[in-house]
Amino acid sequence: MEGGSRIAQIYGYAVCLIAVITFIISAKGIVDAGFNLSDPLRAEGGYGRGGPLTSFEAYKREQRMRTPPRMRPVGTMAPTRVDAPTAADSVPPPTEAELRRMFDEEKADMTANVRFRSTRTLVTSSLMILIALGLFLMHWRWLRRQSTVG
Repeated sequence: MEGGSRIAQIYGYAVCLIAVITFIISAKGIVDAGFNLSDPLRAEGGYGRGGPLTSFEAYKREQRMRTPPRMRPVGTMAPTRVDAPTAADSVPPPTEAELRRMFDEEKADMTANVRFRSTRTLVTSSLMILIALGLFLMHWRWLRRQSTVG
């Protein structure tokens, strides 16, 4: 029966080790989610679909760089193109008010998405920690009882 006891110990210590690793990984998830909740715009680099969302000026600059060269106002960073106009050239660049609206919408959307993902991570990581603690304590006590019996 000594072989069965050895296998039981290996099983018990393996479960405890896995529980500790799960605890550490879940704790990291909770810390990351906490940071993301504290500053959602910087959670994933602060970039939305249209550019950086940490400031309107950076977003506006990124949008101006994405505007087709023919439509850029005179005196911007890139030279004006002189080849034949395309369908994209016929669309005027967005106005300041349109850029502000786009910025506010993307900022609200990104903030809501980060908050949802962070909250989900907090809940799942907390549950994993509780399960890992339960498994660890249950198996550790069982191992202690096994060592006093044998």
